Amino acid sequence: MGKVLTFTNLIEAGVVNRNDSIGNISSVKKVSTQKGVKVFFSDKAYKRAIWNRATEKGQENWRKSAVSSAGGVTQRISTIIDSEEFDFAGTMIAKIIPHNRESVLVTTYGLSINNYVNCMEFLTNMALAKELGIDKTSIYNREHFHGLYKVSGLINLDRLGEQEVLIPTKISEDELELSEGMSVDEFLTAFYNALVYIENMPISMSDFVSSLSSIIHEEPDIKQTKNQKGYEIKVTVDQTVLGEKNILLPELKGDAAAKRKTLVKFFLDFLVNDTDIVDEDREKLSDRVDKFISKADISGNDITLTLKKNSDKQQKEKIDNPPTDGSNEEKIKWLHKIYKGYLKFQVPEDEFVKLGNDRVDSLNIDKEGNNYKVKISLKKEEKLRRLRILFDTLCDLYRIIEGRVENLCPVFSIWSTELPNPVFHNHVDNMICSYNPLTVDETKLAEVANSKTIFYGCAVSTFKEDLLNAVKKYYGISG
Repeated sequence: MGKVLTFTNLIEAGVVNRNDSIGNISSVKKVSTQKGVKVFFSDKAYKRAIWNRATEKGQENWRKSAVSSAGGVTQRISTIIDSEEFDFAGTMIAKIIPHNRESVLVTTYGLSINNYVNCMEFLTNMALAKELGIDKTSIYNREHFHGLYKVSGLINLDRLGEQEVLIPTKISEDELELSEGMSVDEFLTAFYNALVYIENMPISMSDFVSSLSSIIHEEPDIKQTKNQKGYEIKVTVDQTVLGEKNILLPELKGDAAAKRKTLVKFFLDFLVNDTDIVDEDREKLSDRVDKFISKADISGNDITLTLKKNSDKQQKEKIDNPPTDGSNEEKIKWLHKIYKGYLKFQVPEDEFVKLGNDRVDSLNIDKEGNNYKVKISLKKEEKLRRLRILFDTLCDLYRIIEGRVENLCPVFSIWSTELPNPVFHNHVDNMICSYNPLTVDETKLAEVANSKTIFYGCAVSTFKEDLLNAVKKYYGISG
């Protein structure tokens, strides 16, 4: 586990997130415990509130993680260099460059200290009905709760600002990942992602999707082939849009290869009509699209395609050798190229390099079997800066739910740099002396701390600097 910061926060709030509705009743999240029925909010809702609020407060000082659906799964694909959120939140990338980064900030569910007592709010649209001049109103019921929650967690100081990635020396082209029920935009985005690999595409994803989606009339019918190696897809083309651009749906003749090439030419004619693609790039794109299509047929306005999952039967291409002995900047540029090419990373290179120069202490790349092991370490001062922003965010935390603000700032907070886990989570209920005002028995706090240093008070801001000084001491930061 390594060195950790542990905390337990007491938060006074109403309903922070809900279960799905049952009929016209919107219920709160509840769980049975040995002390009765408690209301809870999820760790994901709590951390999402932190990431969103930190982004609002920090602006350029706190960057959200880049997200991509490369590999068929929507996931965070940043690095610790460009995103503070990624550093704390982690990710699980399953394909292309598989790696798992566990969260540096881990929390419990927020669990209410007081029990849930049935409380229902009856809502109607009476005011709107009167405005419309009718008597009939719709009724909606909502369970309510307001109370004191406890939420605990830990921050791993040894893993903050540290990242390891194993990048294969040879990487497959992206597989085409489709599923039934995809929308037109989702289908075209997945197809675009399958076409792209390390060199630049002659057309952006947004242009590709917006252009082709204008002629596909409705949601595509997608089924896997019997051998599970591809997809059978049927799309309906809008002839009206084609007519406006003087482009005709072609008649397919000849063998499978001839039909394929005719259809590819038709789509590229439409793309070129909508975008600025030069002949050389058009030919490159044509070859890529053609490799994915096994069969093509047209009946009326319906186009039926059989698409392969991979254009070259899992053929892998060797990536560029990294500059193992070069400067950090050259290694950062190499890493950016890999992420941009295979994970569809959208942060511009110059911006990524500048962040790297400002933040990275060391970036080492070593050959390990069939992989390059990339180890990134940020400067100690950068790690401390990120913690400071996190603490400031917790002092000013809220979430908007159902059109109202729920304050998630702690009304009492306990932190430690010495406890191995948040031991106060199971004891804090019994330490409360009074609720108005909220006071906690300091003798019991000391007993549970068992001679370990703890920082506590009505708000993190009251002891933030003392806590940061303890972290400075651990990191060996002077001043």
